[in-house]
Amino acid sequence: MKIKLSSLRLDFQRHKNLIEENVIEYQARFRNGESFPPVYVRFDGTDYFLQDGFHRVEAARREGLEEIDCEVEPGTIEEMEAEYREMLEELLKSLRIPQ
Repeated sequence: MKIKLSSLRLDFQRHKNLIEENVIEYQARFRNGESFPPVYVRFDGTDYFLQDGFHRVEAARREGLEEIDCEVEPGTIEEMEAEYREMLEELLKSLRIPQ
């Protein structure tokens, strides 16, 4: 499904976390007509929250694109944040060295 870039809420990741080199690389790839996997979006019934694909969305915006391919699933920003915290906790557990 295609969604207008202007419809995407970017609350889940701060803009300052973008890696500029990645955005520039994706811009070049957009210009060359390369296809990308869809970005991952959650829809809470009102808003589309971008969950994954921030670098691609920023590159698409810079290239003047109006829409991007999205995979949309129901969910809220609170659910996204809870899943992220759970993932981090699991990662930290997996990194603990047994005594």
